[in-house]
Amino acid sequence: MLNSSTIVVDTYPFSFKVSSDFSFVLDNLSSIYYAPLLSESAYANFNVSISYPRIFGFPLLNRALFNLDGFSPFTRGSKVHSCALLEWGMNWCVSQYATDRLVIHAACVARDERGVILSGDSGSGKSTLSCALMHNSYRLLTDELTLINLSDNLVTPFVRPVSLKNGAIDVIKNLYPESLLGKVSKNTHKGTVGHCRPTDESWSNMRENAFIGNILFPKFDSTCESPSIRIVEPLEALSRLVEQSFNIHILGAQAISCLQHICENAPAYEIRYSRTEDAIEFVNSLYE
Repeated sequence: MLNSSTIVVDTYPFSFKVSSDFSFVLDNLSSIYYAPLLSESAYANFNVSISYPRIFGFPLLNRALFNLDGFSPFTRGSKVHSCALLEWGMNWCVSQYATDRLVIHAACVARDERGVILSGDSGSGKSTLSCALMHNSYRLLTDELTLINLSDNLVTPFVRPVSLKNGAIDVIKNLYPESLLGKVSKNTHKGTVGHCRPTDESWSNMRENAFIGNILFPKFDSTCESPSIRIVEPLEALSRLVEQSFNIHILGAQAISCLQHICENAPAYEIRYSRTEDAIEFVNSLYE
């Protein structure tokens, strides 16, 4: 554990210099990030902090505020939600300022150099499924932000802790007792939130790009008696991924062409399921 009020998290391809008024925030980084990525001094792309908000110079002792170079993109939250607030803020930094790659709100896992994009709205189960696949011999490339290089259509890994919400926390704990979760934040605007530490294999291969072999639109549905699979045509897949993109409107024609190429060459499916094991089995079948 580092003894400092500032820790540099040297994730690839973006790094963060994190400072905080709260020691438990920095302690949590040590539990959910790979130790070799943490240092007390290094270059960082983003300088962020979690601190007390102040009114007329007086701190609000039960509240917390995320800052990027002194700018606060969110309203202040509860101090006990600080760990989740930091992770959300770090994602926000990349979604807003990573203009050299196409950024899609999606998870991505891979075996060797072949990846599967998992895309869906919040609550669809993509994070739970990506976390489960990570514990089943897949390497995690990203949980929230899939970064696609426009020059070669490959995914650049952005390995970060997996955000699990509400019942998904117990699902992962029960399936994978060896999984490591950081501090859990209860009663956030997203419910109960905890972040699962990526596997060492994911961290150690975080600079290895992957091509997109398949696109999957998972949908957890507790009423499903058995999983249902539907082929998603390229035009529908393209439309759905465009909706989940943060910066395609900025990158323009080249990004649209890149995404079109991916959707025309990577078979896409929608799966509805109630058992995570069934979804894992389907993803495994894509590699057979």
